Amino acid sequence: MLTITLARAKNPNLPNDFDGQPQQYFAWADNGKPGVAHFPWDEVRKLDEEFERLEPRPAARERMGELLRRFLEQVLTELGGWEFIEQKLLLGEQGQTPVRLRLRFNATELFSLPWALTTLTSARSLGAIQPHVLQFEWASNRVIPNTFSEHARVLFAWSSMGGDVDADIHLEAMKRACPGFDPARDVCANVTIPRLREQLTQATREGRPYHVIHILCHGRELDGRYGLTWEAPDRPRREDLVDGRRLNDTLGPFVLDLHAVVLSACHGGNPGRPGDMFGGVAHHLHRLGIPFVIASQRPLSLHGSIQMTEAFHEALCQRDARVHDAYQAAHAALQDSSLDWASLQLFVAPQDVNHAPGQHVVFAPGVALPSDLKPELAVAYEMNFNIPPAFVEDALAGRTGANPDIIVLRPLGDVGDALPSSQDEWRRALTHAEALVRALGAFATRIHLFARAPLPLMFHLGWRLSRMSVLAYQYQRAGSDDWRCGHDSGRKFPAGSSFFNDYALPEAEACEAVNGRVVLTVEATLPVGEEELARWLGTPRPPAVVRLVASNGPSHEAVRGPEDAARAVGEFRACMDRLGKVPGVREVWLAMACPASLAAALGRGYNPKTQPRLKLFNYRKEEGYVEVPWNGGVEGDPVEPPKPFERPK
Repeated sequence: MLTITLARAKNPNLPNDFDGQPQQYFAWADNGKPGVAHFPWDEVRKLDEEFERLEPRPAARERMGELLRRFLEQVLTELGGWEFIEQKLLLGEQGQTPVRLRLRFNATELFSLPWALTTLTSARSLGAIQPHVLQFEWASNRVIPNTFSEHARVLFAWSSMGGDVDADIHLEAMKRACPGFDPARDVCANVTIPRLREQLTQATREGRPYHVIHILCHGRELDGRYGLTWEAPDRPRREDLVDGRRLNDTLGPFVLDLHAVVLSACHGGNPGRPGDMFGGVAHHLHRLGIPFVIASQRPLSLHGSIQMTEAFHEALCQRDARVHDAYQAAHAALQDSSLDWASLQLFVAPQDVNHAPGQHVVFAPGVALPSDLKPELAVAYEMNFNIPPAFVEDALAGRTGANPDIIVLRPLGDVGDALPSSQDEWRRALTHAEALVRALGAFATRIHLFARAPLPLMFHLGWRLSRMSVLAYQYQRAGSDDWRCGHDSGRKFPAGSSFFNDYALPEAEACEAVNGRVVLTVEATLPVGEEELARWLGTPRPPAVVRLVASNGPSHEAVRGPEDAARAVGEFRACMDRLGKVPGVREVWLAMACPASLAAALGRGYNPKTQPRLKLFNYRKEEGYVEVPWNGGVEGDPVEPPKPFERPK
């Protein structure tokens, strides 16, 4: 296998930060000596419209092929040259041992280029070499264990939203190709997110999980991003554009069973347009950790989809071919009358048969954790969304070694954006978290916390973990699936400017007027509006309110990393200490608008023995602020039912 690794010189840690302008890229080889060259994205942009068609004009194909060749020649000059790689590939085609070319990229925009059209010295295209030589990979240090067999159960999911997809013809091709395929059980017709999740769950419960998912549907663009056109679950016959992140959230719980996903859809592998280039559906699935993903970068013809479907599954099911060999069979079946052959791509996650996977344990109170868990491990708190193990592994690369142990805290069993939805569910979440902390306390030395959960639950868990070493990671909402460390409990309160603005404490008389209850807001990402405060507290001018507002103004960039979090925790702790010295203050009502990692960090700044008791409130737009049934950590003190904020007397 030959490998070319390319990385953007500007903002290499921001893979989606691409504005469409010419960029400088580095290339690496095993000798560690980098090559460098500029890529003319302005020239590529002129050809965009041509490549939205099934059959671009020959002049556009030639121009694109020459641009790609010239770039490879320049960037590989110091690494033996492109000519050396080309000769190796052609010799492999002529001999008995074909050679594959792996393209590893750390920048999303590089996946948008039709590398198969690269012009060879002989005036052929790179993608015309047989068997097909190209495969793609996201550049990371993560390796997944190769522990699966090639004998796989296949699920065929299809949707005709957006126009006919000849599902019946594809289904007949599947039946011919796969003798074990059962149309009555292995088809998800008119697929929606809930239907797909339900069918995968049922197969897992039966002990016969699906290993390959083949999805047939239309793909289209919306606001610069590409997704799959499915049916909206709550609005029959209405369109629902499913992007890569939503599909990842659905497939995440089943990723350890999946060997491959095939997307028979236009633009399934298109990462998007400049400025909105957040990775296409295939890229998200690839980074999820699915070993093989097959998708079309550009439009895919119906005829090509049918040819590819039958050839791939026939090789997989009847000839017991490896997935990579089955992909080559599918590619060889495509005709050259369109650019299907140049658009069909294979994404391969690096695999190692000797690479032992980390343990992935779903925590259950009363059930002992495995005795061989590593003392440094990750906790994935899944309340509102699933957290794929692959994303945890990527974030921990270089911190814990390959394939860390992961404990999943999923208190309600299911996940959903509106959870918890009742007082009982909040209590279950709090109880499960406390049980997990007790279990971890027996052996864990350091916790890497990943969470998609409401802020009060994060605060509570951070408080419970206050005696352990914790690094809390923050999900990046700017269009990537990256997690970055937002809080490190070992980071001391740094000197320098304050994180929050100065604030005034309430007068003792104001506190007494509302029976000793003080409202404290933490406004890091968003401001807490006056209307929302009035709606919550029942008065337009509450007398006892303390507002901790980010000094540079609330924004999603206010908390830049662990140093800012350390400042915020120190100032929050000091504020609570000061409130404890105000005569008449009995309890503090806390409302937060901040990153989840910061909410966990703030929990470490709370001490119910020396500070006023806290009441936690959760905010949702449709219901405003709702109290969480927690007693503030005061031992022996029962949880009181929620009370309204007293109006001034």
